[in-house]
Amino acid sequence: MKKHLPFLLILLFLLLLHLFLLVNLRFTAWPEMFSYPFLRNNGFLIYKDMIHPYPPILTMVLSYLYKIFGYQLIILKLFTWGLILFNDVMIFLIVKFITKSIKYSVLGLMFYILIQPFLEGNMLWFDLAVVPPILLATYFCLRWLNDKESKYYLLFIGFLFTVAGLIKQTTGLFFAAFVIYCFIKKIKISDIGYLFIGPLILVIPLVFRLWQERALEDFIKWVIVYPFTYWNKFPGYVRMAIDAKELVVLLLLLIPLAILFIKITKQNFKNLWFNLLIVNLLISFILIYPRFSFFHFQSALAFLAIIYSVVLINLKKGKFLLLLLLPIYFLVILRPVFSADWRKETRFFSKEDLSFAEKISRSTKSSQKIYLLGLFSSLYVQANRLPPKRCFDNFGWYLEIPGVQEEILSRWEKDGPQIIYWQEPQVGNWFDLGVYQPRKIIEWIHLNYNKKEKAAEKIWLWEIKK
Repeated sequence: MKKHLPFLLILLFLLLLHLFLLVNLRFTAWPEMFSYPFLRNNGFLIYKDMIHPYPPILTMVLSYLYKIFGYQLIILKLFTWGLILFNDVMIFLIVKFITKSIKYSVLGLMFYILIQPFLEGNMLWFDLAVVPPILLATYFCLRWLNDKESKYYLLFIGFLFTVAGLIKQTTGLFFAAFVIYCFIKKIKISDIGYLFIGPLILVIPLVFRLWQERALEDFIKWVIVYPFTYWNKFPGYVRMAIDAKELVVLLLLLIPLAILFIKITKQNFKNLWFNLLIVNLLISFILIYPRFSFFHFQSALAFLAIIYSVVLINLKKGKFLLLLLLPIYFLVILRPVFSADWRKETRFFSKEDLSFAEKISRSTKSSQKIYLLGLFSSLYVQANRLPPKRCFDNFGWYLEIPGVQEEILSRWEKDGPQIIYWQEPQVGNWFDLGVYQPRKIIEWIHLNYNKKEKAAEKIWLWEIKK
């Protein structure tokens, strides 16, 4: 125990440092992280009764958490911070496993801690939720490369990559890449079979449940078909443009790594663990598509921290030159976020949001269904009011798919909303967020509802015609 005490104390200090930053920086409570679980807990089938364009695991986990502890912001924060601290531990252990050095494990984790919260990391989104299973799967990949006789590592790898794929579908690339590697290296088919035990354990019950709910077709459409076909054609959906500030940050993250690659020996590229890390980093870059944002960059940040550490240990000269980058990192990445987000109230959970939710709650009956047009779906949760089925967010790439608005209205004709809160559209391109208005739904509202009163700034209350 005494031998490991310094290791444990260092790790504890770093975890507390990361937690201190997360607690004091502005948190983003994405509306879907409340509304999806809220709807599920109130009898909405994930794919049949709401537009849910992701696999179900994250929504299911959150729905159980909220059912036990209530729909409180602190529950979402604690869950998010727990995932991030788990990532810390995995980064430390992965670097320690490769380098056998606590010093370089600390350096890698320090890099992650001083970057992750400042690059849109203080939030829960699907891109952050996939990082723990991906890192844990990577750890077992490394152990398997070190001991290929242990087939059970392959079972864990397949299971964990499948968990990631059932949080966000594009992370299935990690599993596909590892399977391809096994075939290239001519691993025994009987051994490769262990990789597929985990997917079968998870996917067969999911398919059976979806079939039982008559939602299998909706799952295939919204999780697989539409994201890879219709959505890419919708104007404004793909936004990979990078502004000047984001470009500078990317260059700061990647140029030192490129320099290190030039300086290190070719021996690194012969190491299987090094190739594994590089492939996983490249896949993490692919996962940023279709919109560049640093909250889509979370798995890449974790692998950058690991790769920097394992590369530095083999660098013979010039390590001190990297210290010159620290002031630039502070000025470009850390300082602006400190200025803008230190101890600021949570996004989408501000006093103003809660005040308006309370107003909705006072103005409507719990038995009345409401529809929020142009407003955040978390207001359903904050006001404790339900929408009609099918529920959806006001995104053009959802609603401009042929037949979607017609299907929604066919269900609303039988059991539609009694009250509508309609936020005035902003000025901009018709397809922009905040501007887009679903034409057929708008026409139906005008036919069936009366504009009653102003509920808040730029928000109008509409009541069903009697």
